[in-house]
Amino acid sequence: MVIFLSTEDVKISAVTAILLAAASVPAYLQYRLDDRYLGDVVEDLTRLCDNLENLEDKEIFSENEDTLLSKLQNRIFKLIRIYKRKNELSMQEQENIKALVSDISHQLKTPLANLKMYTEFLADKEITESQRNKYIEIIKFSVERLNFLSESMIKISRLESGLISLNMQTQSINETVLTAVKAVFVSAKKKDIEITYNGKEEINVFHDRRWTSEAVFNLLDNAVKYSPEKSVISVNVRRLGMFMSIDIEDEAEVISLEERNKIFQRFYRGVNSRKKEGIGIGLYLSREIAVKQGGYINLTHKYSGNVFSMYLPLDMKISKK
Repeated sequence: MVIFLSTEDVKISAVTAILLAAASVPAYLQYRLDDRYLGDVVEDLTRLCDNLENLEDKEIFSENEDTLLSKLQNRIFKLIRIYKRKNELSMQEQENIKALVSDISHQLKTPLANLKMYTEFLADKEITESQRNKYIEIIKFSVERLNFLSESMIKISRLESGLISLNMQTQSINETVLTAVKAVFVSAKKKDIEITYNGKEEINVFHDRRWTSEAVFNLLDNAVKYSPEKSVISVNVRRLGMFMSIDIEDEAEVISLEERNKIFQRFYRGVNSRKKEGIGIGLYLSREIAVKQGGYINLTHKYSGNVFSMYLPLDMKISKK
């Protein structure tokens, strides 16, 4: 069947087609614009992902605009800062391990070399009895030094790796300090050094007695080692606001301001300590023990000596580490 359209019908059909075509143009343009916009967004997001991968915080979306994309960018920037910090800590930890290994190898060289050399000397059948005894004494001293060094290394590694479990209890700090004083009494007596103790008030502090006593002993041992004979070392225990302090005053040569910034470093030996026995671990350990318990150590001086002060918080419980 054939349908014949009038001229008027043809005109209406043509107008309708034109209107439909005209109506579809904005939709088509909108589609193309949306497609281009999405493409730009995907490209920007790709660049933002590249920032995260390379840990760079280059701005892609304007931070002045309160949009979902700018908020996403801020979150990614936070992640980048966190990852950067973790990388820095990891690198620092690796450097610390390298430094520790280097320090240990350096400290081991002298006693090991002495053991090798004087053992060979003892093998000589022509040495005198006096020489033999002298060599044996040097070997004994080297073995003791190695033993002390190995024990110190174990303590340092445990402190730095967090393997030490502090037995924190609220107990008398006075008794802890007196334990350290008793331990150093013999070496002080050999140099005719008098140790005075001033702890009129009984002070209870949340602390680990064994490790705190060792920290105080190291400070006292250092004072005895570098103080002149027949001098006086004063030990004072007192309250100071939210902290209590253990002050150890000696009559040794005043430590310079420049060295005060270095003296608590691991294995550091001051200018005045070159002729004294030691390996530069005691003060470092004391500081680490204080820090582990929420405290710190400070070094000042007076007109005739140095004052090492160890501070621990009062009325504050620290979680076991």
